[in-house]
Amino acid sequence: MAATIGIDLGGSKLLAVRQRDGVIEAEQRFSAPAVPNGLSAAVIEAARHLWAEGIAAVGVGVAALVRWPAGVLVWGPHVTDTDVHLREALIEEFGVPAVVDNDANMSLYGERALGAARDYNEVVLVTLGTGIGGAVMLDGRIQRGTSFAGEWGHTLYDSGGLQCACGRRGCWETRASGPALLRLASQFVTDNPDGAMAGMLGGEPATAEAITRAADAGDESARALVAQVGVHLGHGLCNLIAIFDPEVVIVGGGLGSVGEALLGPARRVAADALHGGSYRRVPPILVASLGPAAGAVGAAAMAQDLTSGRLQLV
Repeated sequence: MAATIGIDLGGSKLLAVRQRDGVIEAEQRFSAPAVPNGLSAAVIEAARHLWAEGIAAVGVGVAALVRWPAGVLVWGPHVTDTDVHLREALIEEFGVPAVVDNDANMSLYGERALGAARDYNEVVLVTLGTGIGGAVMLDGRIQRGTSFAGEWGHTLYDSGGLQCACGRRGCWETRASGPALLRLASQFVTDNPDGAMAGMLGGEPATAEAITRAADAGDESARALVAQVGVHLGHGLCNLIAIFDPEVVIVGGGLGSVGEALLGPARRVAADALHGGSYRRVPPILVASLGPAAGAVGAAAMAQDLTSGRLQLV
């Protein structure tokens, strides 16, 4: 089977993989472009780094609104460019088929092909990282609406609440994302300069990754902060369960790997808040099994299905 390249472009990183028959042959990480008009060049350069003879297609997932199936990056709160005809640029550059979609759709595609969603047809995916993304699969097919479905992070969660990167106030991702955890941790360290967490950070600025590592290691202060984010995550998940009634909810992205420190509170809140909860089955809330590579793996898998005819860009 021919190899394909999959690229996942988020708010702070770019991950590229070369994949054949579901197996990653090579991968490389890059920083996301931080200047306007650099996105196409960054994606093309990442693909070049992993290019090999016989590459059949390229897939790209972007943390942004992506017009389907044209593969046009319209806009995103965590990326630098707008109106980027990325699919067209890739086809012109490499002369092979290309597919471009929202990064969460690519993550769900990967989890359905190779990961935690493999045995399910009705799936809600939530990705936690710089923001909150999402995707939904009904009857085994990803649902995009007219193109932009799944933007859970920008549903109104807290009227008049915190400023979001999208420009609005009170979005769900202001309470349940990497920056939300970082804000809580930074305030905690400021309020407790002599505490264990401040000592653990060694005077360095708090990062969401450092806090989640501490929570995984059993630090009680870190676990309490992560649990606060988990409660907000659970309330939002309850809303999604009420809307879609999925077989399973999958949580992925950089914060999705935290495990029980995050998902334990989220599960309890979702179960308690779901209407008719004692009369219905609350779906399992699982960690994405492909981890942070899910978007790139899904992009490569979608590219493979494009070349085989299993995917039609209509």
